[in-house]
Amino acid sequence: MTNKNPFEIRSEILEMAKDYMDKQTQMNIDFATKMFDAGKKTAEELQVAMTPYSMDDLMTKAKEMYTFVSDKK
Repeated sequence: MTNKNPFEIRSEILEMAKDYMDKQTQMNIDFATKMFDAGKKTAEELQVAMTPYSMDDLMTKAKEMYTFVSDKK
């Protein structure tokens, strides 16, 4: 195991948060598309699902993950 400095740890957590958000967004798009094709979602609902996450959303998720790692409870 290597010792990482705080910058490296934050960078990895930000990358993990981005991966998580990317996968979550893709799953939402896939689900909304299937529901739209089945006639259970409107075009507006599909458009909302296809809206990309914001930088604020990403930073919130990264902070949530960092808090989990940094808590000593």
